Amino acid sequence: MSSRLLLNRDFSRFWLSQVLTSVASKSMTMVFPLLATISFAATPFEVGVVAAAQYVPVLVVTLFIGMWLDRRPRRPTLLFTDVAGGAALLVIPVLSGLDEFHLGMLYVVAFGFGSLVAIAEVCAQAYLPSLVRESDLVAAIGRLEAVSTLVVVAAPGLGGLLMNWLGGSGAVLTGAVLYLLAALILATVTRREPPVVAPAREGVASEIAAGARFLLSVPLLRTLIGQAALFNFFEQAMLTLYTVYAASVVGITPALLGLTVTLGAIGSLLGAVTAEQAERKWGLRRVVVASMAIASVAPVLIPLATEPTAFTVTIWSVSFVMYGFGLTVYNVFSTSTRQRLTPDGLRGRVAATTRLVAYGPLSAGTLLGGGLGSLFGARTGLWIAVALLVAAFLHFLVAMRRTQMPDQQTEPELAK
Repeated sequence: MSSRLLLNRDFSRFWLSQVLTSVASKSMTMVFPLLATISFAATPFEVGVVAAAQYVPVLVVTLFIGMWLDRRPRRPTLLFTDVAGGAALLVIPVLSGLDEFHLGMLYVVAFGFGSLVAIAEVCAQAYLPSLVRESDLVAAIGRLEAVSTLVVVAAPGLGGLLMNWLGGSGAVLTGAVLYLLAALILATVTRREPPVVAPAREGVASEIAAGARFLLSVPLLRTLIGQAALFNFFEQAMLTLYTVYAASVVGITPALLGLTVTLGAIGSLLGAVTAEQAERKWGLRRVVVASMAIASVAPVLIPLATEPTAFTVTIWSVSFVMYGFGLTVYNVFSTSTRQRLTPDGLRGRVAATTRLVAYGPLSAGTLLGGGLGSLFGARTGLWIAVALLVAAFLHFLVAMRRTQMPDQQTEPELAK
């Protein structure tokens, strides 16, 4: 990691605030459904609605917030989401104390909180380049990716523990405190953002579409985001079938099943800390292609095992470590390359469009996995999903060979 980055107090404060909000938000993905189940004896469908309410805002508000961010400084918006997120969570313990809390209110809080999380994630990506030098961008994104990976794996479990230790209101109150503390830390950042040059107003649809037009106009970004969408689609099919195959066919216990996935965080950490050196040694094209190859091919190990033995757990763990390493390195360079090539006046909309394209296929991929399992059985369906991941990589390999690298491209013009 760049020594300048370690000495950058403003980035360190931003990073710490992101750690706190990430822990709180990802913990709530476990706390809210548990709250519905325990406090209201909710049906499985009602629990599903609570869980979905946190993710639907990604599809609803993401593109609009990108347009908003390209017209004003990002830090005030990020501060607002931290304070508002804490306030939204405080609603639950307050209403519970007044004996006025009910399932309908949980739906509302989950959707409102999910909207703030969606806004903050786009805003953080657009804000980051104003805090670090371009030469430190890869290291900065790597540091954020390392935290993101650990939090995604560990925070839901932490939410369950908080529910056990503190009860529903106590767990949510803890999340609210973390959000408000993050706001206080972010408020101490002293570096000023560069002036925002707002684009000419051309109507909401046209301005939102500018992010997509820019991504399509830069061959490298188009290739990277296209692969991200394909990978996420087939990855979700694979992960859905992995759970069914491991638990129902092979007979691995839930604890060991969770362990194999959790160990993927080790690979992600290794990827985050080695990404910068890898680019310097091998160059952007080779690193991006190699990292995606590792992430796409590693799951081939999963359907090879058929018995609930220590060897099976070992090779599955190795698979997820490799998968986590490759995916994290790819994400670091995909994000940093997009940040370097995107003009500041488009960063909000481009980040929003990227998130929509990359994460939009997740739910469809889950359905694909379920369909493959129903038609062909868990193991055969898993082989098909893995084969589709590899096929997507081969398409990406051909596309990257035909794609110009940043130093070969002229400066992209600012789309309106």
